[in-house]
Amino acid sequence: MKRLYQLSLLLLLLSIKSVAQPAGTTNFYTGIKAYNLSGLWRADQLLLLSLKKYEAFPEPLGILGKNHQRFYIHYTTVTKDQSNPYVYHVQGKTRVGNQVRTFTGTLTVKQAGIFKAGSAYAPDTYKGYKRGKMICALAIDEDKKAPGAGVIRGELTTDFCIDSRNQLLYDTLDFGIDGYGNNQFTGNRTAYGNNVVQQLQFGDITITDSPFSDVDGITVPPEYEKYGWQNYVNAISDDNRPASKAAIAEERRQWWK
Repeated sequence: MKRLYQLSLLLLLLSIKSVAQPAGTTNFYTGIKAYNLSGLWRADQLLLLSLKKYEAFPEPLGILGKNHQRFYIHYTTVTKDQSNPYVYHVQGKTRVGNQVRTFTGTLTVKQAGIFKAGSAYAPDTYKGYKRGKMICALAIDEDKKAPGAGVIRGELTTDFCIDSRNQLLYDTLDFGIDGYGNNQFTGNRTAYGNNVVQQLQFGDITITDSPFSDVDGITVPPEYEKYGWQNYVNAISDDNRPASKAAIAEERRQWWK
């Protein structure tokens, strides 16, 4: 009986260890705690590593509910917890339509791994960089005083890389390549009052595994344009019309201020 207990305990420990990193990576869960990861989710500028230039930090694109209503989220602060190196405290605002709500919450790193050199995610052309992936639990509580407020729970997947100086950076090595994106969230939003649960997805540049996902970022299906996406569509030029300057200005507006 004692031997059976020891074997069961060993299997349990091995199963816990096996989920400490995303599939296809080597475990970096312990190593990740040495870094301050806040710049992966909140910064003024984003360094495009392959192009060696900066641009504005991307604002996430999101879809909410069965109608894929446009969902906005912006972190105003992201702060590493002083006692738990895997926890980050977040503050910010969400928006659906014209309704803006403040929130507080946490990002908790659950898994972290480094891709092996020479793999599909770390080809020889990226010598000098180690590429990795982490999976975090995101828990957000909107201000209960705001109309229609609720809670957000789900999983956020973030790609990072480490350079030759051991700096951990937002991974933009594939920026501009078909299908590129980062900080992909999948979860639910639950309203406080009526407990209505809506599926929620958002991400930087694209929204993976959604009807909006496209090789060039996102393409809004025509049937969803009326659910908060018309301005976004107007801000993008196509073969039939130029982009609207007013729509571009609205997309760039810092609505959280």
